[in-house]
Amino acid sequence: GNRRKEGLGRTMATITAQTTKTTPMMVRGAAGLPRLARRFAACASRGAALPPSRALGRTKSRDLDATRAISLDRDGSGERRRGDGKALEMVPLGSAVAAVQQGLADRVAADEEFLFKLIWEVLQDQVIIVFTVVASCGLPSFWTTEQMANACLLHATAFFNDILLMWFLAATKSPHSSGAGRGGKKKKGLSHMFEPSATATIGDRAKCWVDKFLLYAPLGLATALLSSVVMGRFLGPEASNPLYLCKVGLVGLIHLGVSSNTRYQMINGADVLYYRVLDKKAARSATIASRLVNQVAGGKLFLLLSALIL
Repeated sequence: GNRRKEGLGRTMATITAQTTKTTPMMVRGAAGLPRLARRFAACASRGAALPPSRALGRTKSRDLDATRAISLDRDGSGERRRGDGKALEMVPLGSAVAAVQQGLADRVAADEEFLFKLIWEVLQDQVIIVFTVVASCGLPSFWTTEQMANACLLHATAFFNDILLMWFLAATKSPHSSGAGRGGKKKKGLSHMFEPSATATIGDRAKCWVDKFLLYAPLGLATALLSSVVMGRFLGPEASNPLYLCKVGLVGLIHLGVSSNTRYQMINGADVLYYRVLDKKAARSATIASRLVNQVAGGKLFLLLSALIL
C-alpha cells in the first residue's frame, strides 16, 4: 500500500510539473493569437498567399493569371494585340478597298468628268465588241462553244484593259509617283504626257510615256498569254506551242504598251483641250466621238499587228 501511495505521488508530481511547464506556453500561444490574426488580415489585404497547400497554390495561380489579365486590360495592350490580329487578317482586302476609294476620290477631284469618261469608255467598247462578233459569227444562238468562249474572253479582256488604261492615265489631285525629293517632299509626277503643268519639261513628258509603257507592257503580255491559255482548250496543241505563246505575248505587249499607251495619252490630251475651249455638253460630245475613233483605230491596229507577228 505504501508503494502504491509513493507511485501515485510520483505520478501526480510529474503531471503537476508537466502542467506547470505547459501552461505558460499555452498562455503565450493564446496571447499570440490576436497578433497572428492581424498578420493574416494584413496578408489578405495585400493579396498575399495564405500558408501553402495544393488548393491554395491553385488559387494563387488563378489569382496571378487574373491579375495579369487585368493589368493587360488596363493598359489596353492585350486588347490591342487581339484587335491587331484581326486587323492584320483584314489588311489586304481593307487596304485594297481603301486604296481604290482614295484613288477614285483623287481622280474625281482632279477631273469631275472622270466617271463619265470611264463609264462611257467601257460601255462603248463592250457595244463595239458585240456588233463586231455578231457581224463575224452571226447570232449567238448559232455560235459554237469556241465562238462563245472567244466572245466572252474578248469582253473580259476589253473590260479590264479599258479600266486600267483610264485609271492609270487619269490626272490625280494627290502627289504621287516620283518619290521623295529634298526635305522629304514628294514630287508630283505626270499622269499623262499632256497633263497641264508649268514645271514639266519635254524630258518629263517623255519619261511619262516610258513609265506608262513599263506599266502597260507587262499587263498586255499577261492578258495575251492568259487569253491564249484559255483558248488553247479549243484551238488544240498549236496554242500550247512555246513559239506561238511568245508571239502572242509579243502582240499583247506591243498593243497595250505602245499602241494603247500612245493613243490613250493623245485622247487625254484632246480632252484637256475640249474641256478648256468648249462648254460641258460640247466637250462630252467631242470626247465620245474621239474615243469612238480611237477604239476603231485600235482594233484595226491590233489586227494589223497580229497579222504581222502571228
